[in-house]
Amino acid sequence: MTLSSTFFDRIRSLARRRPSPVWRRFLALGLALTGVSTAFWPDVGHPAVTAARDLPAGVPLSASDVRVVSLTAPVAGSFSGADSVVGRILDSPARAGVPLTDFDLAAAPGDLASVAVRVADQGLADVVRVGSRVDVVSPSAEVLAENASVRETRGQVVVLTLPRRNANRVAAASLDHALAVTLR
Repeated sequence: MTLSSTFFDRIRSLARRRPSPVWRRFLALGLALTGVSTAFWPDVGHPAVTAARDLPAGVPLSASDVRVVSLTAPVAGSFSGADSVVGRILDSPARAGVPLTDFDLAAAPGDLASVAVRVADQGLADVVRVGSRVDVVSPSAEVLAENASVRETRGQVVVLTLPRRNANRVAAASLDHALAVTLR
């Protein structure tokens, strides 16, 4: 048996001892102060890309069109950096300060085209607004395009942004006839 003890023996003997009342009060005070300080700790927020100003549909986004803000709660589908949205095209108009999500942006920049359509019903042309979603129907009741975004309206002519594969069919059909649009 030796009188010298190892480091681990010393730790074990300290762990077996009961802390003094002064030490316990000091530890309790430290835990209370830690709890109080974290209650007032500022929330750093969740970064989200928002529109810097009101933006129309169908335009490619530039760095000056967007800004990154800190929100108190995360927004599903939002982007945390401006580089994620620069160059992409808005599917629908966006208000200033509103977070942009994956639903607001077109699938791929080269997949969309805009086409002007003469609407058969003037009354309906007056109801359609920029940012509305419509389906395009031919006179023979064939659906030429679904979920097209209205980019601009001028009298009986409506400019639609839709996938390029449908844009050619809609443009060809609109040469011969006025087309109908149905609101979604």
